[in-house]
Amino acid sequence: MSRAWVVAGRAGAGKSTLGLALARATDAVLLDLDTLTNPLLDLLYAGDPAHWNDVDRRSVVRPARYAALRAVASTQVSLGLDVVLVAPFTAELGGGTEWQQLRGMLAPAAPTVVWLHAPADVLAERVRGRAEPRDAGEQSVVAVVPPRVPHLAVDATLATERQVSQVLGVGTPAT
Repeated sequence: MSRAWVVAGRAGAGKSTLGLALARATDAVLLDLDTLTNPLLDLLYAGDPAHWNDVDRRSVVRPARYAALRAVASTQVSLGLDVVLVAPFTAELGGGTEWQQLRGMLAPAAPTVVWLHAPADVLAERVRGRAEPRDAGEQSVVAVVPPRVPHLAVDATLATERQVSQVLGVGTPAT
């Protein structure tokens, strides 16, 4: 049976970095929401003064982005492949309809949720450092709320190799 890891957290937590390392360590297919959807959205909204990730557009853009991610993940799992999904998953981690949709699309794999967390100042510094237009206002919009679904909390300030070891249960857990 396929395995599925859901790597979640706020902007700047290092989701993409951990997702890539985890996919390499497990030979899983890496499905990063930004990689799958940002190029298309950047082209669709090119020249528009408002970014596609602005609060006013999220009610339309977010469901479409996550639907694409779920569909691609479902196809990979149906082929018997392991997957690593990378995205903030803020709504899904609340345990409601979005969580049920994600679990349904990943079935029969039971997702292992990895929640990367770090102090707000660390996340803010990382986001400032990458200077992506999609991050404008992100830190003030997204509240730090631990997931309501079963998850493994991983310290985003640890070295990536230690994070992977913690996720896979290899070696001594990080303290």
